Amino acid sequence: MGLLDTLLGKESGPKGRKEKCPSCGADVTLDMERCPKCGVHIKSMFRKKCPKCNELNDIDAERCEKCKYDFAAELARAKKTVYVCPICGYRADYYMLRCPSCNTRFV
Repeated sequence: MGLLDTLLGKESGPKGRKEKCPSCGADVTLDMERCPKCGVHIKSMFRKKCPKCNELNDIDAERCEKCKYDFAAELARAKKTVYVCPICGYRADYYMLRCPSCNTRFV
């Protein structure tokens, strides 16, 4: 999302993304309260399932209502890059020129 999008109020995140209404098929965005065609509540139709307890939560929930699982921490872990040595399988969160475990040179 660029500066112009921020100033104009456009969102490129999950709330601004276009979806189809599961009830009637009309184009809706997740920041709408109701579908403009059939009037169904959008937040009741789109839910986020907790990977720990399978509880359905609001689409914009930061934590699971039942087990308090942190959805934001899951996103941070998913975005983290991990480098793996192809010889010994050593895992590091930084780029390696040489593997500290088996001393294999990568460059």
